[in-house]
Amino acid sequence: MKPKRAWLKSWLPHRLELYLSPSWALAPVPLKRMLERLEIEHLRHGGLNNGELFVSFGQFEKHNISRRKIASTQALGAALGLMETIRSTEPAGDLRAPNAYRLTYVPAKGTSAPSDEWKRVTEDRARKHIEDYHNTERSEVKSREKRAA
Repeated sequence: MKPKRAWLKSWLPHRLELYLSPSWALAPVPLKRMLERLEIEHLRHGGLNNGELFVSFGQFEKHNISRRKIASTQALGAALGLMETIRSTEPAGDLRAPNAYRLTYVPAKGTSAPSDEWKRVTEDRARKHIEDYHNTERSEVKSREKRAA
């Protein structure tokens, strides 16, 4: 019988303060799915590589996030202070360099405490960012419909 991998038993605590925050409570489903996929990646590395989490667009798609929503969802996650997208300037051969990610509510690699940027986001600001996110989505749909017609 093959032994189970240790990381399969990893877990990640969430503080009540985070759950009650406007950033978390008002976050749309695609953002919650993105954060969940990043948490999975974090746990696969034993909870030690936050800030060096690499998840491809294809992996986000497999986690039920539409490819067309990934970039805007990343931007919303940053605006709400829940995550950071770290863009590398060095290409990987002929390919574009992969993005790394950091969850702000989890300690980053080499630190003992999370940065908690989400604490600085008020309910009004969170609602405004989410409204902008939805408006961007609606305008993109209208633009695609126009091109198709």
